[in-house]
Amino acid sequence: MGRVRAGPVSVRRLDGYEELLVASGHHPVVELDVGGGLPPPAWAARVGPASAVAFARRSDHGVPGASVLGDAPAVARLVADPRVRAWFEGGDFRHLGRPRHLDDLVEDHLPLSTVAGDWEWMFTRTPPPAVAGEERVLELDSGHREELLGFLAVASPRTHGQPFTRPGQRWVGIRDEGGQLLACGSSEPSTAGTPTLTGIAVDPGQRRAGLGAAVTAALTREAVARTGACALGMFSDNDGARRLYTGLGFTVAVRWRSRWREGALPPQPPPRQP
Repeated sequence: MGRVRAGPVSVRRLDGYEELLVASGHHPVVELDVGGGLPPPAWAARVGPASAVAFARRSDHGVPGASVLGDAPAVARLVADPRVRAWFEGGDFRHLGRPRHLDDLVEDHLPLSTVAGDWEWMFTRTPPPAVAGEERVLELDSGHREELLGFLAVASPRTHGQPFTRPGQRWVGIRDEGGQLLACGSSEPSTAGTPTLTGIAVDPGQRRAGLGAAVTAALTREAVARTGACALGMFSDNDGARRLYTGLGFTVAVRWRSRWREGALPPQPPPRQP
């Protein structure tokens, strides 16, 4: 019997978004999250039918980093390539995201610290079903920043929401009859321009009343109507949020593990002013 050929093996540099999109198989993370808003290069590997890509990607804090996606044999070839390693190690990358099931494989070649987080990137291209309470959702502006910071510190201390820290943010909320904030949330454009939700939070005493669903649905509906898509990231241990987002039409595209370089933890919102 002759030897079974594994197929061609190659690693190549990509210098444009369209090249990356094609090499990724039109992956929704590349299309909707990364887009053409980050500088080249990116990288692609192929091992027989298996393929993988590596590319720059900012966290939702705006912190520069990189990510790898693809099939295990090609990811292994990609992160072992000296050019790819030099690109990452010599760049201003403070974190490296990888599909969770490929964490050990990536760490074998590009080890970072033990500082890591598991999260899921979700997206939808369809408007959500009607949700009771959407009519109560109100626009908030930069004059509400301090109120939002105080609310998030109590209602969602792990949030990545940073009210009015960067351009393009849209914050909304629900108030009671006395004007007290009961729930909030925001959308912010990714580097691809896709509205990405963050800061979805509900007063602890008002949970299970549908307020988070109403805020999320209102933001998602506007995003899909305006751009054709909406995305979000959520901590993997938040089963309640997953049920909410799935019920509104979101699909998990990647279950990530992001590892951070020592001393490169994302910035926290500034303290409230007295």
